[in-house]
Amino acid sequence: MSVNKRTALALGVLLMLAMSAPGGGAQKDKEVYAQFKVAFDELKNEVIVLERQVRSLQESQDRASGQMSTLITQIIDNVTAIRQAQSRIAEGSNSAISQVNGIDERISAVNQRIDRLSNQIAEIKKLVENLPKLPTFTEITPGNPDQLFAAAYGDYSRGNYDLALSEFRQYVETYPSTEMADNAQYWIGECLLAKKQFNEAIAEFDKVNTLFPKGDKVPAARLKKGMALMETGQVEAAKAEFQAIIKLYPRGSEAVLARQQLGEK
Repeated sequence: MSVNKRTALALGVLLMLAMSAPGGGAQKDKEVYAQFKVAFDELKNEVIVLERQVRSLQESQDRASGQMSTLITQIIDNVTAIRQAQSRIAEGSNSAISQVNGIDERISAVNQRIDRLSNQIAEIKKLVENLPKLPTFTEITPGNPDQLFAAAYGDYSRGNYDLALSEFRQYVETYPSTEMADNAQYWIGECLLAKKQFNEAIAEFDKVNTLFPKGDKVPAARLKKGMALMETGQVEAAKAEFQAIIKLYPRGSEAVLARQQLGEK
């Protein structure tokens, strides 16, 4: 029942009471009127209080409704932001997975190449192990240049650089006109390189070109000379030697190695 209806009903009841009261004169009417007025004032006050309570309740409800609406909007915005973040994360995950897969493929390819190289190295090792051992000469037959060269090379291979150096020098001095004389002179330089006597090695490599200018070991001797120059810190001289090799022997393997030393492709 609304406040207005309650008010009207209360007034009606009071009027009926006033009209049904036994007549008692003017004094009685005044008393009834006074009672009616008091009751009416009390009822009016109650109505005012109720109206205020109703307005306060409506205002509270409006505020709650507004807060709820704001909260719902915020929740919707947060859900949307979360979904967008999930989408970006999913895209990033897919990209990362693709990159990882690409890396795995490259690693797999590298591992395959390593496996092939390992197999090749194993095969080469077997071939080397199966090679006939270089002969060790306790005595070298005089007048036999091949035996002397083989003995010197065998000692070099076994790391007996001092003995090999002596034998190669003996070969060059004894058989300077043979086909292997330029090779023996070249290996004198290699023995000195192995002993890290770089300046002495440079001088011996120079002799390959001086004593045997038409020998096939000249390009290799110049290449090793350039490397020895690098070891001694003579960088510009070494570069000049490498450039000369590239110019004079462009088709040889020494030219390829010289370019590598110069950092060229």
